Amino acid sequence: MNTQTTNTGLDADDRKQLVDSVRRFAERDYGFEARMRALRQDGGYSPDHWRTFAGLGWLGIGLPEACGGIGGAVEQTLLAEELGRCLVVEPWLANCALAGPLLGSQASAAHIELVTAMVSGDRQLALAAHERQGRYDGFDVKTRAIPAGDGWRLDGAKTLVLNGANAQTLLVLARESGGQRDKAGLSLFLVDAGCPGLTVRGLPTYDGRQTAELELREVAVTAQARVGDAGLAWAGVEAAIDRATVMLCAEAVGAMDRALTMTRDYLRTRKQFGKAITDNQVIRHRLVDMMVAIEQSRAITEAAAHGLDSDARGRRRAVSLAKAFVSGAGRRVGEDAVQLHGAIGMTDEYEVGQCYKRLAAAANLFGDAEWHGARLVEGGSD
Repeated sequence: MNTQTTNTGLDADDRKQLVDSVRRFAERDYGFEARMRALRQDGGYSPDHWRTFAGLGWLGIGLPEACGGIGGAVEQTLLAEELGRCLVVEPWLANCALAGPLLGSQASAAHIELVTAMVSGDRQLALAAHERQGRYDGFDVKTRAIPAGDGWRLDGAKTLVLNGANAQTLLVLARESGGQRDKAGLSLFLVDAGCPGLTVRGLPTYDGRQTAELELREVAVTAQARVGDAGLAWAGVEAAIDRATVMLCAEAVGAMDRALTMTRDYLRTRKQFGKAITDNQVIRHRLVDMMVAIEQSRAITEAAAHGLDSDARGRRRAVSLAKAFVSGAGRRVGEDAVQLHGAIGMTDEYEVGQCYKRLAAAANLFGDAEWHGARLVEGGSD
């Protein structure tokens, strides 16, 4: 795959303005009730909020300049952390951290045009890579791409397609040659959502994200639908998944920070024997432990963002170290936040419970701690 030139990072003032813009939006337009209303809308998110994201330039952060993007991976993690603090349900991760960077890495004008439309908010994308039998191994692919006339016929099924039910364009990973678990022989194809033979079943997850299952039965695509070189798609797909994994970690840091803030503020209002609960030394220690876990998670996520520019082995190592650590830290922080709130923390009507759900789901998305630990032991081999 061809790769676009990496953008120059933003300076400190621009980064601060980016963070401030998200926090102002959150305070003004994305409170807990607004988020719950967005979840109830068709597609499980607010189109008005999505247009706001586009208007503020957030959809282009970290994407190639040719697509209307600005900044790099570090700036994208800053944005991801702030969006994670808001527990956004809009499909930013699927579009801007996964499918967008993958398609934007291509030199083709048609592919750049698609990503540009995504950045402007006019089109949504989704990557359909994983299959049931492969679990977290995205290269474990049964879906076949069979030559048919001057194009291709796609047959198979995909699962856990983030934003799959809302996307107008799907990037489908299919096998041209090789065995089921071979990393060679995989190609990427652009498929329109309304293509005959394609069935999309939307499945909302318990943390508010939208995913889908796809069934492809003799889906016909043109020769131009293939993205990049024949049989060499996996390297680019893996790099895109790794990038999205880092952004997921950054989102989790934001959600953890939100959970800690809510917990600390709540405990300050609660009294026991005439004193605030936060005067209890054991409670203070638990809050400090949560804070330390968050700072460690933030540091390792930032290191992973820098590691995205390393060679493939270095990138895999940096990403898996971050994901394995943040998965465990997120679960602990979420559980502590709920426990320290007591019964109210278990209800859907209270925000800290939503923080826990987001952190629990993030721990498993793109590979759990055990899977990433095994990847580290393997040494990130090709």
